[in-house]
Amino acid sequence: MNLSEFKQFHLNIKIRMIVSFISDIAEMSIFPFMAIYFSSNLGIAWAGAILTLTTVVAVTFGMYGGFFADQFGRKKVIVSGSIIQTASFIIIALANSPWFESVWLTFVMFFLLSITSRFIDPASEALLIDASSENEQPLMYRFIYWSTNLAFSIGIIVGALFFQEHKFELFLGFSILSIFTFLLTLGWIQDDYVPQKDKKKKNNIFSGLFFSYVEVLRDTCFMILCISTLLVLSLESQLYGFIAVRLNEDIHTSVFGIIIDGPRMLSILIITNTIIVIFASGFIGKTAQKFNIKTTLFAGLFLYVAGYSFLAWSELIIVLAIAIAIATVGEVLFQPIRSTYVAQLANKNSRGSYIAVSGLSMDAGQILGSLGLMVSALLSNTTMAGLFLLIGGLGILGFFWSVQDSRLKAR
Repeated sequence: MNLSEFKQFHLNIKIRMIVSFISDIAEMSIFPFMAIYFSSNLGIAWAGAILTLTTVVAVTFGMYGGFFADQFGRKKVIVSGSIIQTASFIIIALANSPWFESVWLTFVMFFLLSITSRFIDPASEALLIDASSENEQPLMYRFIYWSTNLAFSIGIIVGALFFQEHKFELFLGFSILSIFTFLLTLGWIQDDYVPQKDKKKKNNIFSGLFFSYVEVLRDTCFMILCISTLLVLSLESQLYGFIAVRLNEDIHTSVFGIIIDGPRMLSILIITNTIIVIFASGFIGKTAQKFNIKTTLFAGLFLYVAGYSFLAWSELIIVLAIAIAIATVGEVLFQPIRSTYVAQLANKNSRGSYIAVSGLSMDAGQILGSLGLMVSALLSNTTMAGLFLLIGGLGILGFFWSVQDSRLKAR
């Protein structure tokens, strides 16, 4: 990834990349640590209820965000959500200041931050698709994939350093950045999308929402792509569930006198994944450009599925390290192409709704992944590895079927 490639993008794309990068850092500096904050102040039961409620409502708002982006325009949705986010950051900073503290006010603002983040996402990605050509979308999504992972890594580090002891300063800093990103969006984003009024969708919000998503659900090729994504990405969710537990039970060794147990092995895997994504994505992407895009897609999928299958089975440290490297290279190869295909399949006048459904399939993949821990209590590691291959194989077959659609023009 380099600056010259970034400069060639449309102004809307560059602004959204910058805004999303800052937003992702903010989210990862705060959201992963809120469970600790709420459990410490309100108890584990309340913390669980708050996080569950927030997740469910956020998903619902994501669906409305996609619908509103199609009905009223991308910029209007992004700006309205940004206003709420900026106000929430300011109030949450005040609620954790040296002069005033309120756990419940913090909860309300955290709730608003979560749902507006999901509300904005479909409009934001629809804006990116509107401003990009089909030929540059693979490069655009490689940039987004790389910058998102970099932002997540920075956010986790910032949160670990400041959240516990310097919450006020952390929230105040993000309040200032939120004002900056809001002004950047308001002043520089140009929304050329003109909403098409559909009689079925304009009667009222609820019937409009229904007809909007019925249209998406009837797109067989797109839905198979979403289901395939769900199956494939459910394997990655196992890293923090079944695989983490398995490593804790099976890995007890030492290398050059350094003790390696399950938690340390998991940390090594996560660090390896992060290093490859941040420092090798550009090289991998440029190498992949020499090949047919579908060849790259399926090579990535096969590597990804194979890597996670070995993580479910092997107890050798070197094999585990190689497996996560293989899986990560596979992810770097297929994720930008998958996003490109979602963009090309999405109907221009319903892109927000298409993106919302695509995001929902990724959420469902995480839920499916969490079930792996329950199933693993009944199955051996070898059987779990076979199950990974089966689930991943079904996902790959779904991708193979869906990419035959004539709307997919990237070659």
